[in-house]
Order: sequence, then C-alpha cells, then structure tokens
Amino acid sequence: MRLLFDLLLVLFAGFWLFQVSRGIRRSLKRGEKTNWVVAAMGLLVLTGFGGFFAAALAAEGILKLPNSFEWPAGYVEGVKTLPDGKSVVPLEPSGRLQIYDPNWRFLRGWHVDAHAGRFRVECPSSGLIEVYTGRGNHHYTYKENGQMVSSMTYSEGFSWPPEEGSYIVVPTTPIGWVFSSPFISWSAGVLGFIGLALVKKFTNRTANQSVRP
Repeated sequence: MRLLFDLLLVLFAGFWLFQVSRGIRRSLKRGEKTNWVVAAMGLLVLTGFGGFFAAALAAEGILKLPNSFEWPAGYVEGVKTLPDGKSVVPLEPSGRLQIYDPNWRFLRGWHVDAHAGRFRVECPSSGLIEVYTGRGNHHYTYKENGQMVSSMTYSEGFSWPPEEGSYIVVPTTPIGWVFSSPFISWSAGVLGFIGLALVKKFTNRTANQSVRP
C-alpha cells in the first residue's frame, strides 16, 4: 500500500509541475512588456510548489539524498545538543536529521523513516541519538555519523519523552527559507499564482481596450 502511495505521489507531483510549467510557457508572449513579471511569478510558483513536493518526497524516502546534503533548516523546534556541543536538528517536513558543530557549520544529515510524520529526538549522555516516531511507533538509535545502532518498536501506551528543546533559527540562505517549511513553500507558490492571475487580468483588459473603436 505504501509503495502504491509513493508511486501516485511521484506521478501526481511530476504531472502537476509539468502542466504548470507548460501553462507558464504559453503565457510568455513575444513582445509583451509583462513577460518579465510572468517569468518571475512563474519561477515563484515552480520554486514554491517544487519545494513543497520535494519535502514530501524526501520525507517518504523517495527522494534519496546523500549524507553530505544540507536541507535548508530555517526555524526548527526540538533541537537537542550532544555532549560534545554539536546540535541535532530534526527536520520533520523532509524527514531528516542533521548535525551541526557549535558554530552552526553543517556536518552531515540522514533520512529518518518516520512515515512522513512527526518524530522526537533525545541525546543521552552516551553520545548516541535516540529518535522516536509518531507513526509506526519506531525507536531508532543512531551514532553521530548516522549509522543506525538499533531499531525497535514501542507499545501504544508508551509516553514520549517530554519536549524540552526550544525553537532555534538555523543559519539559512534567503532562497533556502522557501524550502525550509511546507507552509512557506506553499505560500510562495500561491503568491506566484496570484501574480500570474493579476498579469493575465491586466493583459486581457489592455487587449480589450485596444480593440475598442
């Protein structure tokens, strides 16, 4: 069932983005002064919704990313600290765990099979990283290098560790913020659609005025 869902997600994302890009290309008309606005709004649409779908595909484990890849983190909740001062950053929207040194320099990251759901991180004094998932009731234990030490399930009555981590803004590039949150990605895409609609309305009004006697 999950394989079927993953396949449908890939097909839907690919087909939808293809149709949107084709529509934007058709909106670019030779000689139109508004072409630059159409291009800018179209880029915003593709970047926003592309980021939204990319995060979903990464969370499902469909989009395979190397440990050296840093997903833009942005504003994150539940960040924990290892005994040596490194920060463990859980990125639930993209299903990743990323490690940063005390100066917030990215070190590595890896996928957490949380079934595209929420997960919580604990960093005991042993130096290991404990991850508890909301879906599937998984309890993973990792080394700092991303190697999984153990994988087990916990009972339905298990009480999650109390959330003691705080919200932290991880240094992120301006364009990276678009990909750091599904809400921001979706908002960027919607803003682009609104811009395209306004351009189309303006173009149609100008054309109607030009044909009037």
